[in-house]
Amino acid sequence: MPAGKKTAAPVPGVPGLEMKTQHERTHTSEQNEKRPPRITVAPAFLCFVSCVLIASLALSCSGAREVRLTTAQDQFEKANGRFDSRRFLDATDGFKLLLAQYPGSRYAEPATFYLGKCYYETEEFPLAEMEFEKVMRDFSRGSYAEEAAFMLGMCAFKQKRPAPYDQAQTEKAVLLFNSYLASHPQGVFAAKAEEALRECRAMLAQKLYLSGRLYVKLRDLEAARLCFQEVLDRFGEARWADLALVEMAQSYEKERNWNKAAETYRSVLARNGDREALDVARQRLKKVQQKTGS
Repeated sequence: MPAGKKTAAPVPGVPGLEMKTQHERTHTSEQNEKRPPRITVAPAFLCFVSCVLIASLALSCSGAREVRLTTAQDQFEKANGRFDSRRFLDATDGFKLLLAQYPGSRYAEPATFYLGKCYYETEEFPLAEMEFEKVMRDFSRGSYAEEAAFMLGMCAFKQKRPAPYDQAQTEKAVLLFNSYLASHPQGVFAAKAEEALRECRAMLAQKLYLSGRLYVKLRDLEAARLCFQEVLDRFGEARWADLALVEMAQSYEKERNWNKAAETYRSVLARNGDREALDVARQRLKKVQQKTGS
C-alpha cells in the first residue's frame, strides 16, 4: 500500500465491507444535495395529457380539411346568402375574403359588384363607387358592367344636396346617367336612369332659379336675368323654366320696361306649362297692358 493513503476501516461483523471515512460521507452528501429531485407523475395524469393531445391533433386535421374544402363558389354563395338576408356588414366581410383568397376566380366579378352593392346599401357611397369602377375597368365586357355603370350614377344621385346648396354631386350624376344612356339606350335600367336624370335636372334648374331670385333681392337685375335665361337654355322642360320667365318679366316691370315685360308674359302663356306660372302671367299681363294702353 502506498505511503500516506488512508484506508477505510473494516465494518465490524461484515467481512469485506469497509466503513466510509468522514470525508467520503461528506462528499457523498454534497452530491445528493446537488442532484435535482425526481418528479413522480401519476399514470392517470399522463393518460389525460395524451387524450388532450390526440383530440387537439384531430381537431387540427379536421379544420385543415374544412379550409381545403372551402372553394370560391362556397364563399360566394355564403356571402351572397348574407346579402340576400340584408346582413350587409357580414356580406361585406365575406366578399372581401373571397377576393383576397381567390382574386383570379370566376367569382371575382360578381364578388366585386356585390361588395359595391353592400357599400351602397350601408350608404358608404365613395367606397361603393370604387368597387363599381373596378367592375367597369376590370370586367368591362362582363355580366355586371351595365348595372355597375347605372349604380355609379345612383351613388352620385344619393349624395346630391338640396337646391340651395352645392350641386357638384348632382352635376356628376347627370354626367353619369347621360353616359349610361348613351351606352345602353335600351338598357335594363334605362327607365330608372331617365327618371333620376329628370330629377337631377330639375334640381339644377331650381338652383339657378334661386340664384336669380337672390340677385333680384340684391337689385342686380341684369345678373338675375342671366340666371333665368340659363334656366331656359339648359332646362327648358322643367317647371322652373316657366317660373324663371315670370321672374324675368317682373324684372322688366321693375325697370318700367312695359313692352318687354308684356312680351315675356306672353311667352309664359305660349308655353302653357306650369299652372302657377300661367296664373301669375295672366294677372300681371293685364296690369302691364293697362300701363301701355294695349
